[in-house]
Amino acid sequence: MFGYIRPFKPDLLIREYTRYRSAYCGICMQIAHDYGQLPRVAVSYDMTFLALLLMSLKDESSDVIQSGCILNPFKKKLIISDDPVMELCAAISIVFAWHKADDQAHDEHPAAGTAVRVIFQRAFSRAVRKVPELAQTIREQLQALRELEKGPPDLIAVEMFGQLLESVFRQSARITLGAGPVAEAVSLIGRDMGRWIMLIDAIDDLTDDCNNNNWNPLSDCTREEAIKKAEDRLSALEASMDRTAAVLPYVRDGGLMANIFTAGLPDVRQRIMNNLPLLRF
Repeated sequence: MFGYIRPFKPDLLIREYTRYRSAYCGICMQIAHDYGQLPRVAVSYDMTFLALLLMSLKDESSDVIQSGCILNPFKKKLIISDDPVMELCAAISIVFAWHKADDQAHDEHPAAGTAVRVIFQRAFSRAVRKVPELAQTIREQLQALRELEKGPPDLIAVEMFGQLLESVFRQSARITLGAGPVAEAVSLIGRDMGRWIMLIDAIDDLTDDCNNNNWNPLSDCTREEAIKKAEDRLSALEASMDRTAAVLPYVRDGGLMANIFTAGLPDVRQRIMNNLPLLRF
């Protein structure tokens, strides 16, 4: 996906950082197990967040193993393993990665997008069989966004991406937690997060998109105008997500979730606004 949903590393406790890395590496290992080595590039901070959110709310704890990484096979890491949430988020990661490549193949990077799409085709077919309803939701709503992008800049794209993540989060929560108020609260976080991601990505890519004649919902603005138009709304979305998250019945990882909403997202926003690099993990 986009890679903007991440904790604020300097404020994390050691156990929270370890937990975050174990989820990130867990999705990566699950992708390798289910889809092969090359598709591991689909792992993202955004799906790591969704995985941690869902696992923080379910009663059953996750198995954690020590295993080497493909990048450093001799150094053992803690990795969340054999959890249905990992399997679900790995499948969603593949579906989003294929659609991103497909979008690039039709637009700004046709050669690279086509190549990645071909590489991901088998993995994508497997993921669609694992999560057919989610895959259909993602396909239909991304197609609607693509149709919108044939016209002039329009901030309705923010609402549309919000609706997409709202649907993805709701269906994911119902699969792992069951239908009910908790799943609906998770879907509200998805709605606000989708809006936030689309806005922050529009600002982040604005200069490049304008220089390369790519569609952007804010391309009728200068960068300064875009920041002025979006900053208050981004802050309001962060506050809304935090309010919703605060009433969730966490079983674990409540502090890590709070870090993401109260420190991680504001830090990403400020860095994007000021053209600073994002913190790496």
